[in-house]
Order: sequence, then structure tokens, then C-alpha cells
Amino acid sequence: MYKITATIEKEGGTSTNWTRYSKSKLTKSECEKMLSGKKEAGVSREQKVKLINFNCEKLQSSRIALYSN
Repeated sequence: MYKITATIEKEGGTSTNWTRYSKSKLTKSECEKMLSGKKEAGVSREQKVKLINFNCEKLQSSRIALYSN
């Protein structure tokens, strides 16, 4: 289990702290793509996010039990 943390920055918005738990290791670019808005009909561009202070760390087995309940 991996704990992924970062600060999300969107155009025109305030920064937000973000945490996600994942069974697989994710890269910064994979997370940015996942969090960026999807293109919609009638919308000329998608909203992209930028991740600051990105960190993906493997949790110790004793800490995994706390998050999987």
C-alpha cells in the first residue's frame, strides 16, 4: 500500500492538500492526469492541475492495517 500526498494547484483556485492511498505506486504525472478535468462537449480546454510537494511512500505493514479497515 502506498500513501500519496501533494498540494494541488488549479488555475484561478486556491491550493489544496491532497492524500490518496493506492495499492500500486503512482508517479506525479499519473496523478496530475488523473486529477485534471476531462474534456467536455462545448468546452475548449480541460482544466489542468499542478502538484507541488508530491510524495509517494510505501507504508509499513503495521500501518497498512490502520488504513484498510
